[in-house]
Amino acid sequence: MTDASSSRASVIDRGLGRPWAQGRWGAIWIAIIYFVGFSIFWTVAHELSDLHAERLSLTFDWESRVPLQSWAIPLYFTLDISVVLLPLVFRSAREAIPPMGLLLLQVVISAPFFVLLPIENTYVNDMPTGVWGAFLFEPLGMKNVSQWNQTPSLHVTYSLTVATVVARRWGGIWWIIGFAWAIPVSITTMLVHEHHLICVAGGLLLYAVTIPLLGMWGRRCGLDDRGRDVDRV
Repeated sequence: MTDASSSRASVIDRGLGRPWAQGRWGAIWIAIIYFVGFSIFWTVAHELSDLHAERLSLTFDWESRVPLQSWAIPLYFTLDISVVLLPLVFRSAREAIPPMGLLLLQVVISAPFFVLLPIENTYVNDMPTGVWGAFLFEPLGMKNVSQWNQTPSLHVTYSLTVATVVARRWGGIWWIIGFAWAIPVSITTMLVHEHHLICVAGGLLLYAVTIPLLGMWGRRCGLDDRGRDVDRV
């Protein structure tokens, strides 16, 4: 290990050794930082994308003929529930930083694309602001801040990332369970008319490019190959 690497490791160890970072409350503090950061980048990107008077048609004709599949809506929303519950898996800030930091990085990378590639939604249904507007924002009398954040699909990226985090941690059959859930969730993004094929492809590419960081950051935080604190195993 070089002197620079040793110095960085020392700083990380000192920071994660503080009382606030210990136990599950440490993981919750990291989750709070993530959710605040996500909300800022997500909302700002949406509002900037909303300024476009014209949107890009980057879709295939057949996509507009895909019928809305109402049965897929509950499955689609399981991703958001899983992200909220994910921090409960971790036993300390040390364990939470790599996965929650990766989720935050993924939205930071996505934000410029949301703004610079304002895709037109070509699906035909009776929900002008999509399922988020119909089932969450409109009933609350709020503006839908998820309508224009299209490509890459973070629903795809996040579902695959969450599946990987859980599968790495518990191994075995969890690899099958995780991806048997994540792949259908990714497909529902088109079935519920929230994303187009280019968005799904972009989400898959973002996952492939960023997922190696999970192991790299885990090692820097002193975690084992499963993302667990070796001092607590």
